[in-house]
Amino acid sequence: MTETRTRVLHWFVSGGVAKTSEGGQFTIDVDPLVIGRDPGASVVLADPEVSAFHCELRAVGEGILVKDLGSTNGTFLGAVRVREAVVATPSELTVGQSRVHIEPQAKRRVEVGYSDRFGPLVGNSPKMRRVFGILEKVSGTPLSVLLLGETGTGKELVAKAIHDASDQKAGAFVVVDCGSIPPTLAESILFGHEKGSFTGATERRKGALAEADGGTLFLDELGELPVELQPKLLRALSEKQVKRVGGNAFEPIEVRVVAATRRDLGAEMNAGRFRSDLFFRIAQVRIELPALRERLSDLPLLVEDVCQRVGKPQHVSTVLAWIEQRMASHDWPGNVRELVNVASVAATLADEPGAIDDVLTLARDEGRIDPPRALGEGESGFSDAKRTAISAFEREYFTSLAKRSKGNVSEMARQSGMERHHVRAYLRKYGIDKSAV
Repeated sequence: MTETRTRVLHWFVSGGVAKTSEGGQFTIDVDPLVIGRDPGASVVLADPEVSAFHCELRAVGEGILVKDLGSTNGTFLGAVRVREAVVATPSELTVGQSRVHIEPQAKRRVEVGYSDRFGPLVGNSPKMRRVFGILEKVSGTPLSVLLLGETGTGKELVAKAIHDASDQKAGAFVVVDCGSIPPTLAESILFGHEKGSFTGATERRKGALAEADGGTLFLDELGELPVELQPKLLRALSEKQVKRVGGNAFEPIEVRVVAATRRDLGAEMNAGRFRSDLFFRIAQVRIELPALRERLSDLPLLVEDVCQRVGKPQHVSTVLAWIEQRMASHDWPGNVRELVNVASVAATLADEPGAIDDVLTLARDEGRIDPPRALGEGESGFSDAKRTAISAFEREYFTSLAKRSKGNVSEMARQSGMERHHVRAYLRKYGIDKSAV
């Protein structure tokens, strides 16, 4: 068992203040300060040329990060329209017809916590320690949580870790992928339906909200939720009751909501594609998961964790050495999910000389899983042997994964750190019948 590290780390940020032309003064900290016209914004400006959620300010090590949120009229530093910029000296922002003076101050120390893990999550970088500190504080509360971050940063794994550390851990953890909901079935999937309520409704069924009663509902890719469904979801969460499609009676529910998105919901709200009232109901706590390129110091701990999970703890140093030698300049666009895939294959093939060199190609080609090519003219037997070894690993890995997960694709995706459609592609590729395991 790996010993838990408890070394205290600190994070230095500039911080600062923002002063509006209307006379307000606000502190800029590590959490985003949102400027906009909507009453839910941190700084509300009564300016018709300011968007509902115009821009945000936050403290970073280099100064104040200014980020436009897809505003209609833009955010300007002097005469320059900016989408994202770091301000290191006192400056004036123009938002609509308003002026906001921002002034970075001397760096101050921010404590980021003791723990380098939370449930199955690991990381000893300051950013991850801060995330773990927030998770430790909010998991035991009923607050709704919105997870932000790029694809592959582990949002679903974090959601499950929140559930497992909560008072609702004995209840169900129900996943709804908003990006894959068929529009015609979206209301039924969330709220359930009565028998005969529409064509194909051959039996009475619960929806995801009722299934999660007493537990946690994870709304993945929240930004993809159909706009016509958003007020109904808001009403169900606010009133703690649901009514099935075709039904007349309301059923009480007690559900903790955790949601995730890789979309810029500020821009979505400005464009009218996402309701601000639903956003603030779900985003009572916002946690941004850093990209792997922003936490490269976590690589050794992550690789150690992956090797232990695949039963190859003796290969940690080999896998780390290979990554440092062959992928030193790699920026990990697939984030932790990509690292998990690379490290899993590398650890499994570490005993086979030369085979590990196929890992990067395999990881890059993950999105287009083609059948193994036949040995072509002029190719060496060694190349064919490497492809055969990788194919054998893939077949064995996904067969074993399907058995451990009892054919549950969502669970397989969580354990492998892959997207569900990638898991399904591997199952199809090797003819693995998940219903027969």
